[in-house]
Amino acid sequence: MLTPVELGLAAVDDELRRRVEKTILANGSCGQPWLDTGMRPLLTRPGKRLRPALVFAAAACGPRFSECDAIACAASVELMHLSSLVHDDLMDDAASRGGLATLHVTRGRDAAILGGDHLLAAGGQLAARVSAAAALAWHQGYSDLCAGQIHETANRYRLDTRMDEYLAAVSGKTGALMRTACRLGALCAGLSEVQVAALATFGDAFGMVFQLVDDLMDLVSTEQLWTKPVGLDLSNGVYTAAVLVSLANPASELSALLRPEMSAADVERAHECARRDGVPFVLELIDEYVALAERVLEVVPDSPARARLVAMPRVYALRAVETKVAREHSRWIRPASVA
Repeated sequence: MLTPVELGLAAVDDELRRRVEKTILANGSCGQPWLDTGMRPLLTRPGKRLRPALVFAAAACGPRFSECDAIACAASVELMHLSSLVHDDLMDDAASRGGLATLHVTRGRDAAILGGDHLLAAGGQLAARVSAAAALAWHQGYSDLCAGQIHETANRYRLDTRMDEYLAAVSGKTGALMRTACRLGALCAGLSEVQVAALATFGDAFGMVFQLVDDLMDLVSTEQLWTKPVGLDLSNGVYTAAVLVSLANPASELSALLRPEMSAADVERAHECARRDGVPFVLELIDEYVALAERVLEVVPDSPARARLVAMPRVYALRAVETKVAREHSRWIRPASVA
């Protein structure tokens, strides 16, 4: 995976990172040792912190920069993200994440429900301390996040899922967090309403790129290359864009293979169908969202900060396509992908 530094987020220096981490830990702790002990590994584990970095990157695009407000907003959106991970792991009954045992495993289901809810409340309070506009943006993001999870849950194991339903789930889950991060950063920067909206649209487009790349890597990468499990979406009933394209192909055998219980051989055959039929379409989708992200920031004042933001989605997609695709699946990636 790529780090904020590798994505060109020079707006986030080490001191700001330390202050954000301190704010996340202080506000994410609830004061009950039995729960705080379980949540501390989640709150302090090394991570990309991409969403907090986006807050600072967006804030650097404006005429003024409120460091304290940006730190609060960065921590608030990360707490929302961490809460979503706790609840996702509970819903999926995942035993671990990033090499760490999940909260419902270490402290039980009640701890995961209460801990996730506490993180949400703490994030919302941080945003509310900044301004009413920040509070509204944060809560709109949370509402969108819930809508995305509802869409994804409703679509599981549905062979008739439409592409627009899948994209709505992505925009709601991954897009909501990155959209909220950019909107909060823009609000900390003194930008106009139109410019705030443009940065939010950029965040949504980058979020779509981010998730589409992740969905692609689930089919064409390895756990070693991608540094997280791959090949699990089909077995979990999550039918991504490549799968939906293959399901729409009358000549594909994919629909006969997909079911809640699949053999390893059936899973591999299904993956081959999705690679053959769907990978070119996913690459085109990534291209479209990269282009949107680059275009929408034209209303934001020209600056090195804007240039870094504009470059991020393409850099991210290109880096993944060039370095994270397994050799045995490289034939599915056209040379000009996201070029």
